[in-house]
Amino acid sequence: MGTQMVAIDPQLSLVAAMVLPSMLTVKVNNGEHKEMLRFHELAFVDLKNNLGKKKMKALIPQAVRTTYIAGLVVLCAGSVAVSGTTFDPEGFLSFLTALALFVEPIQDFGKAYNEYKQGEPALERIFDLTRFIPEVRDKPSAVHLNSVKGDIKFHDVTFRYVAGMPPTVDGVNLHIRAGETIAIVGPSGGGKTTLAKLLLRLYHPQSGYIALDNHDIQDIQLQCLRTHIAFVSQDPMLFSGTIAKNIAYGDPVGDINMRKVENAAKIANADEFIKILPEGYDSYVGQRGSSLSGGQKQRLSIARAIYQNSSILVLDEATSALDSRSELLLKEALMNLMASHTVVIIAHRLEMILMADRIVLLEGGKLREVTRSAFLSLDGRFGSPPDVLS
Repeated sequence: MGTQMVAIDPQLSLVAAMVLPSMLTVKVNNGEHKEMLRFHELAFVDLKNNLGKKKMKALIPQAVRTTYIAGLVVLCAGSVAVSGTTFDPEGFLSFLTALALFVEPIQDFGKAYNEYKQGEPALERIFDLTRFIPEVRDKPSAVHLNSVKGDIKFHDVTFRYVAGMPPTVDGVNLHIRAGETIAIVGPSGGGKTTLAKLLLRLYHPQSGYIALDNHDIQDIQLQCLRTHIAFVSQDPMLFSGTIAKNIAYGDPVGDINMRKVENAAKIANADEFIKILPEGYDSYVGQRGSSLSGGQKQRLSIARAIYQNSSILVLDEATSALDSRSELLLKEALMNLMASHTVVIIAHRLEMILMADRIVLLEGGKLREVTRSAFLSLDGRFGSPPDVLS
């Protein structure tokens, strides 16, 4: 039991340290239920082990106390025998037992009260979390869509992170047709990633709505919506486990389709470095992919999105950690995907932006469509709106 307890405690800490910073990746890949089950299983084993430990801890003092009482009985009985007086054995034994048992419970009560007061703030926080109702959740009437074409409409969407502050997204209207590739450009912190998070229903807009195939996304089941949208962030998150498990993370079936895994890795140009690893696709990547370079992690993140085979692909600075050669190979792969997917590219790299059918500029919360010539005239500067608007 001792060895098992030593193993379980670090696992619980590892899962918490791995999942909490990666919550965006967990949510967009519908991994919440899977991670909760994993944590509950480990926590249940840990609870059983700790209860066993507490039982042993409680048993040892009782054994010591029994020995102590027996010694007192022998000592007092000997004293009475030496003095030659008579006594009631039952009453005497009851008195000694009560005396021995009286002191320690009072001491234990004091210790328990101190421990409770020390843990009270943590308990209050736990109770607050159990009472928490998430703002973004399924409606009772939410629908499930088996397939989508990928037609997206932002209708007068306004969103701010903090009440009273200027909106990050201000009255945005945008129609992305099914099968179209659109690039969203603008200054850093201008709200480009926020648009993607609104599409994934990580937040709800304060006004306006977003539609997918003419369905308000708030009327679509969350798991269904996120199944149809593959998201690659600029900060790739990997989980402790094999490369194959990381690529197949979020698979609704739960089984790893190695053929799909290898195909996705080839498209993302990850297959070449995976093959030279000692265990190949069964190689462990370490916590948050600690054994891999930034570019390798990014390619695995892209492979995960390709494995998902969603109708909509959102790339948020997905090539920021890639070298020129890897980006070129990925660009060729994306050209093939664009024929059958709706693709949203959030990028600063010119090569990625010019792959799009249309370019829109998001600045100060306002969205404007720009021509290619107007975009090129910006010369990489997104601080002021272009002179030529489409």
